[in-house]
Amino acid sequence: MSSSTLRIAIVSSPKSWGGGEELAWTLGNGLSARGHSVTWLTRRSSVLHQRLKSQGTPCLTVCSKYPNLSELTSLRHNFREQGVQTIYGNDSQAINWLGLIGFGMKGVSKIGVKHTVFPIKSALKYNWFLDKILCVSEASRTVCIQGGIRPEATETIYGGLDIPAYDRAHERSVLAKSLGLHKDTRLYCAVGSLVNCKGFDTVIESASILLREGRKFVIAICGEGPLRENLQTQINRKGLNGVVRLVGFQQEPYRWIAAADSLLHPSRSEGLSLVTIAAQLLGTPVIATAIGGLNEVMHSPATQDALGWVIQKDSPADLARAIVDLEESHEKTSRFVIEAKLWANRRFLAKQMIEGVLGLAKASAKTTAPRVLAFPSYQLGVEIVSLNAAKDAFRGRSESRL
Repeated sequence: MSSSTLRIAIVSSPKSWGGGEELAWTLGNGLSARGHSVTWLTRRSSVLHQRLKSQGTPCLTVCSKYPNLSELTSLRHNFREQGVQTIYGNDSQAINWLGLIGFGMKGVSKIGVKHTVFPIKSALKYNWFLDKILCVSEASRTVCIQGGIRPEATETIYGGLDIPAYDRAHERSVLAKSLGLHKDTRLYCAVGSLVNCKGFDTVIESASILLREGRKFVIAICGEGPLRENLQTQINRKGLNGVVRLVGFQQEPYRWIAAADSLLHPSRSEGLSLVTIAAQLLGTPVIATAIGGLNEVMHSPATQDALGWVIQKDSPADLARAIVDLEESHEKTSRFVIEAKLWANRRFLAKQMIEGVLGLAKASAKTTAPRVLAFPSYQLGVEIVSLNAAKDAFRGRSESRL
């Protein structure tokens, strides 16, 4: 392995799959394809763990959200023996794991990721545990700084995608047949976890408005989550069965986006929005709010012109008007699609994200490289004492901050 090869551990804690896990997956596979050494650490039986397992990629695991001391000590030694140079915490809980595992490890840089624009609850762990905080948008970086994280420790690296080439006409034909749609029926798509911040209740309300106007269409909502029952109840109450369909979690959501006449994304909070970027890369028109990092996705960085229909938050009427305008304004639709695809290719490709992370890892690297060997047995007690001290200190300082 050459001296320029990075040895990185990617740590992810969620059991479910979302945009953060998509980015971690893309990053890890991209680094491996470039010849870098990637060590994975996930929750046992998480979606990410299962996907890694299915492609034959080794993965370290912990049993629960809160690893015990034995697991932490074992992981610490494993990272040492593999010569890990950088630990990459892909979410807030992963940063906790990273901080405890990497406590006192010399020669190992630690990078944490801020995917959302939710307020920072405590800047302590970010400032204490991490060398750098990777922010997936300028909006998420602003939240970090406002939350008390050192500005010099933050850096914006846009999330990036590597999307397969899809024939939109073919995908439309296949999905229309599977849904039992007439070839001329409009198909709109929304993708994301069924949680409040995605605003899918707004999609359902807008469908009710369009149906009263005599419009013929179907909206497919791809995703699972705690609000599924509430959303289905809303669909039933509005008489929208067959018009708005909850099609569940999809292994290939980009097929649905490619097949759709438009992606509908009336989000209430977004750190970036990978599904919107996917739509832009695929040439699918987008109707979305400009919330948080989504504002950066939905506007040209050169002119600040909109790259799709920008709607008001929590406004079904605004969303319905945008859908009607999309159907009737073919020239505007074409202009939006061309400009959005241009800027998405310039800013949001996987290769750009991967190069950015490599640069950040090298910039934050310690001057002393880790030694690739097992530790003498007499050091084990010191390691355990250090980990216990770290856990106690973290708990104490966190409580004092709340």
